[in-house]
Amino acid sequence: MTVSRLAVAALAASVLAVPAAAAEGRLYQDRARGFSTMIPDGWSDPSGGLTTSSPDGSVSCTITAQPVSATASMSQDAINASMQVYTAEVWQGQFFRGGAEGVIETSGITRLEQFDAPWARGTITYPGRPLAKFGVLLVQAPGKLASVTCTGEPFAYDKNLRGLSTVLNYLRPL
Repeated sequence: MTVSRLAVAALAASVLAVPAAAAEGRLYQDRARGFSTMIPDGWSDPSGGLTTSSPDGSVSCTITAQPVSATASMSQDAINASMQVYTAEVWQGQFFRGGAEGVIETSGITRLEQFDAPWARGTITYPGRPLAKFGVLLVQAPGKLASVTCTGEPFAYDKNLRGLSTVLNYLRPL
């Protein structure tokens, strides 16, 4: 009887997992640019293959992907080791130039399948524009690099955190 209940529970869990995954959105693949991600329900199709926005347009995520010939012959383990250089100071230097000011509030390396993916979150102010929150993620595979940066005014960013997290966490190079 216990085995039957376990089997029923396992079946119920697997059936429930499918709608939960489907609720995340739809898989978007851009083979020409070399990336895929999940587009949350209600979010716009990537404009020109590069930008998707929340249903109300208050936040957006810009995706870039490109070939990287210097890493084409590297193993994924070697690439993952090279990602460790992405500290808060490195992100600081990349984001806050040309008059932009802000703070890297938190950063780190997350494991996404076989990829060690550097990420950062913080706030940024561009000259003449209001304060914005941002999140960035970088995923690299042999010969390929994909990144996504999501931004929005603080209230809008927080309101759309689930959708932002979906776009960020499902980014993969193709």
